[in-house]
Amino acid sequence: MWLRTGWKLKKALRRYRNDRDLESVLQMDWAETPLLNDFFSDLEERLYGEEITKLRQKQAEYLALQNQINPHFLYNALEAIRTDALLADCEDIAETTEALATFFRYTISNVKEYVTFSDELDNTENYFTIQRCRFGDKISMELELENEKLLEARMPKFILQPLVENAVSHGLEGKLGPGTVRIAVENSDKTLFLRVRDNGIGMPEERVDQLNRQFAEDTGAPTDRQKGGIALRNVNSRIRLMFGENYGLHIFSAVGVGTECCVTLPLLFQEA
Repeated sequence: MWLRTGWKLKKALRRYRNDRDLESVLQMDWAETPLLNDFFSDLEERLYGEEITKLRQKQAEYLALQNQINPHFLYNALEAIRTDALLADCEDIAETTEALATFFRYTISNVKEYVTFSDELDNTENYFTIQRCRFGDKISMELELENEKLLEARMPKFILQPLVENAVSHGLEGKLGPGTVRIAVENSDKTLFLRVRDNGIGMPEERVDQLNRQFAEDTGAPTDRQKGGIALRNVNSRIRLMFGENYGLHIFSAVGVGTECCVTLPLLFQEA
């Protein structure tokens, strides 16, 4: 019996060495050898337990990252609305207030794992309406979308608005004269490309390299609160937690020219 068991064990190890198929080894019948049967059963339970622990850890990290995304601009927006209300009675106040209420509802509603790009775009347009209360005609936003089907592409919540907020806050706010944010959406067979460009003040090359290294090396752990780039790193972390290291953010920028943030996501649609 032990000779047969030894031969079977060697066969199992050889299969694992050649195919790296641990599951097939664990599922082999070792009933004839209670010690080995107990060993492989215990090993399977431990591996499964570790997998569950990792999934729970990732879920906790995902929620922690979402909680870090705090729309700081709302305080400035509310102050701008208050000032306008004191100065004049105009329709712009009603429009901005409505946009703010809708934005709040979207932000504090139950977090869905996926929303459509159309949902994200609506939320971003509400954000931009609020910001125009502060900046007036100094800022504008444009959309480049050749394939309207991409409006129904699905993605994690709060992907687009933080990128546009970053473009306004770090690109256009310090720019002399008017500035524009352009949102471009493209796709390949399996990938969605979301690009947010601004013609703002741009960033030096060393800062761009630093951010791109952080994006590429991101393990999905909660982001520390270093100054600048928090929203971008959180978006990148959530994407990598959900889809893996082949997806995320990459920055292109030049001082005095502007910045482009490119997001890669798997191309997903609602199953029929």
